[in-house]
Amino acid sequence: MPDHGVTLPPVHRREELARAWTRSATSAAYIPRAFSEIEQLLSELLGTLMDTLAAEPFSVTAGTRIGERLVREGFIDPTALAATVTVLSEGLLVDLDQTPDNELARRTVALLGALSAGYVDGLRSHTLTQQEQVKQAMFNSVLRAESNLRAIENRFQEVFASSAIGIAITDLDGMCIEANPALGAILGTQSRKLAGRLLSDIFLDEGAGSVMAGLRQIHDGGPPRVGERRKLRKDDGETAWVLLALSLLRDGTGSPAYFVTMVQDVTELQLLQDRLGHQLLNDALTGLANRQCFHTKLESAFERAEPGSTITLCCLNLDDFAVLNNSLGHSVGDRVLQAVARRLETAVADEKALVARIGGDEFAVLIQDTATTPDIGELCGVLTAELADPEYLDGKGVAVGASVGAVRRRAGQGTATELFEAADIALRKAKATGRRQWAGFHDADDGAATTWDRRATELPEAWENGDLAVAYEPVVRLSDRARVAARAVLTWAPEDEPVSHDELTRLTERTGLSVHLGPLILLEAGGQLPILLAALGATDSDSVLRVQLTRHQTGDADLARAVHHAIKESGLAASLLEVSLDIGAVLDEFGEARDNLEVLGDIGVRAGLSGFSGGPRELALVSTTGVASVTLSGSAGRVDANPVLREETARMVRMLDDLGVTCSVLDVRSEEEADWWASVGAATAQGGMFGPPGPAADLFSSR
Repeated sequence: MPDHGVTLPPVHRREELARAWTRSATSAAYIPRAFSEIEQLLSELLGTLMDTLAAEPFSVTAGTRIGERLVREGFIDPTALAATVTVLSEGLLVDLDQTPDNELARRTVALLGALSAGYVDGLRSHTLTQQEQVKQAMFNSVLRAESNLRAIENRFQEVFASSAIGIAITDLDGMCIEANPALGAILGTQSRKLAGRLLSDIFLDEGAGSVMAGLRQIHDGGPPRVGERRKLRKDDGETAWVLLALSLLRDGTGSPAYFVTMVQDVTELQLLQDRLGHQLLNDALTGLANRQCFHTKLESAFERAEPGSTITLCCLNLDDFAVLNNSLGHSVGDRVLQAVARRLETAVADEKALVARIGGDEFAVLIQDTATTPDIGELCGVLTAELADPEYLDGKGVAVGASVGAVRRRAGQGTATELFEAADIALRKAKATGRRQWAGFHDADDGAATTWDRRATELPEAWENGDLAVAYEPVVRLSDRARVAARAVLTWAPEDEPVSHDELTRLTERTGLSVHLGPLILLEAGGQLPILLAALGATDSDSVLRVQLTRHQTGDADLARAVHHAIKESGLAASLLEVSLDIGAVLDEFGEARDNLEVLGDIGVRAGLSGFSGGPRELALVSTTGVASVTLSGSAGRVDANPVLREETARMVRMLDDLGVTCSVLDVRSEEEADWWASVGAATAQGGMFGPPGPAADLFSSR
């Protein structure tokens, strides 16, 4: 399962971030507090944010509380919030380019979104409080009008005129009697032009209905105050988002006299929330839907599909994109990803389609099929053809191919998750056949692929519990069928269904577990050397234990250290151990494979090559290195094998014998095959008819 831990900035970076937050907030807006007090407050809030980001389970509740507290502490100008989000997002995510942490990015965006939402709620409460204060001031002015009318009117006019919050006083029919300058500024007009206009015309929002509904609700004995968020079209044509606080002002007898509407401009805050929402559902680099959004849309499309209709899903993976990134740089790679996004959208522009980036170099295309949607083969051809032409960046043509896995399902056939899994299986099948290939999905593939995937994920636990273990199969001298050594193999039988050693090595290679297991297998096998030496009566010059490595184990930089440690722990001579490297890895110079071949001889172990087929490069490698043995597949010895293959194999074995290299054969199935291999000069055989794997102590008990 994925690791949900996040990597937070070190302590000294947190202090720098707290100071940067303080500087940005105080320069963006006036905050009626001493600078040192602000810095102390923001340092405390930053600590709470850091603790929340690292907490398990993760919750955005603390972000909401921090947004509300910022309003209480005097951060009531939305520009202070914009500065806060900018500084925190840059400071918390500054290391993403060097150390990508998608979980930290997701949590940071979610937490800042909650902070913004909390700020909106706090600002609404602050507006209502101010409205109550202003209303009370106006009411008190009426009560004291006879004794101090001029002073009260001056005080009210000062509050009314200088308030940063827009205020409109209307009669009970909603006609504006007076509006302050702040309201005129919010609406992009002069406040005097608002007098005589209906409130329903001033705050017209077709999506939210008439503002008069809220006023009637208050007048008819409903709540004393009503808050609304509205999207308005200002007189200059611009759009504004505002928070309205509606309330009723009563006269000295308690009868309704006027309505008071207070208006807070939250346009910048709304834009910020929109941007955060976009980031949650869209890929920042390409602008396409991200994985989360894509899965939501896929499920929705599956649920709403008409009976009998079909849905097509294509999963694409760019071929060798890492090579492009490493050779031309990540900036070029990013531009290529953007170009791929545009081209995929162009390729399906005539379809009812959604294109998404679901991983680093992975894309997905969801199509709700119509009568004109092409078949899967033609559709995959359109997608790959669109990507075939190079993209010219800085005068250089850069192109990447893509492998495509596609599946088409009828509405109601399975689930959205099963559709995505099927497309992913088809994609892996396409990649296995080469570059720029496509493959469809067949139900027959599902069972085998699902079982294979499940076993791959269970391997680490199986090793930890001892279910996946090292066993030993006999190595037999073909001339007299005597057991002369043992070969270390992996054994596992999940649900009482044994998995062969070859299948297990393929699984460990696929999951990356093979490199981790390599040293452990060597150490485990080395511990059996005393048992094998005693059972066989061998001398220190005879190799009694064989370990054949996979491609990734062969290229492991720590292989020599692991072999040396296994020999040291056994306390016996290195010559008792034969280690066979994957010949493909050595020829490709994969990792440290070539160096490992040379170092094995220096350690004193017997070096071999597995997967040998006799090609010119392989023969050249054997003739120029200190290889002592090669391991061959037993297929050439089959009774029904091609005569030419048998003749060439026999010639190759004799050639290797002339070079002083012994040949061992895997999977010999009958006495007739064993006799043939012995006749052509092969020295030993292992597996097949010579016995199943078992504990080393039992292997030679019946010799």
